[in-house]
Amino acid sequence: MKVVVFDRRVHQNLALFRHLIHRQAEKRSRFFRKAKKTYFAFVNCNTGEMAFADLDKERKFSKDWKPLTIKLRPTDEGAFEVIGADGLFKCEELSKEAYRLFTKTMHILNQIAYDPRKGKNPFWVLRQVAHVDFILSEEEEGERNLIHRAFHNVDRVEAERLLERRAPGTYLFRKGEFAEILENELNKELSEPVVCITLTYRDWEEKVAEKTLVFDKGKWSFFNDDVELGGKSYGTVKELLSVMRKELGSPLFID
Repeated sequence: MKVVVFDRRVHQNLALFRHLIHRQAEKRSRFFRKAKKTYFAFVNCNTGEMAFADLDKERKFSKDWKPLTIKLRPTDEGAFEVIGADGLFKCEELSKEAYRLFTKTMHILNQIAYDPRKGKNPFWVLRQVAHVDFILSEEEEGERNLIHRAFHNVDRVEAERLLERRAPGTYLFRKGEFAEILENELNKELSEPVVCITLTYRDWEEKVAEKTLVFDKGKWSFFNDDVELGGKSYGTVKELLSVMRKELGSPLFID
C-alpha cells in the first residue's frame, strides 16, 4: 500500500512510527500476537515533530516536548487514541502549526488503519501500518523525485542488460541485495529510519559499476563501509551525484 504525503515533517513522523513497529517486530517472535499496543511518545510544541521513547531511550527532552501516549484501540472511528500525561491531551499547548502537523499525522494513521471489515483487529492494523509505503509528493521531494523516475525493480543481471547498449555514464536506481541487507542491519540499531538504494551505472570503460546510496536524517550520502554513517552528506540526490559528475551522464527513466 502506498500513501502520498504532502508535507515533509508529517512524512517523517509517519516513517518514524513505522520504523518503531518494524523494530518491535525484529525483537519479538510471533510479533503480531505479542505486539505492544501502547506507545510512549513526545510531540514538539513548536514544530509538531514527534519522537518515541523506545527509539530514543537516552535522549533528554526539553520542556518544548510534550509527553503523550498513543494507544491502539480499534473502533469504528479509528485505531489510535492520543492520551496526555493526566489522561486528557491538551492540544492548546501546541502552536497552531504544531497542532496542524500532529493532527494530520494521526489522521493519516487512522485512515490507513480503517477498514469496516478488519479495522477492529489490532493485528491487522499493525500489519497495515508496518507495510505501508509513505511517499512524499513530487512538490515536496524536489530533486529526490529523480529516484522514483529512474527506479527499476530489477536484479543486477537485468540492470546490466538495460545498460549494455546505453551511452557511458547512463545510470539507474534499484534495490540491490547489499543495499537491502545494509538497510535492515542499520535499522536494527538506529533510532531513525534509514533507506539504502543501489546506484547502477555504465562507466566510461563500458563496464557496469555500483555504489550504495544512504538516506539518513534528511541527508543523502554514499556508503563507505562506515556503519556510523560519518561520511559527507548532501541535501538532495542531485547534489550527491554531482560528486560523480565526471562519471555519470543521464539517468535511465522508466518508460
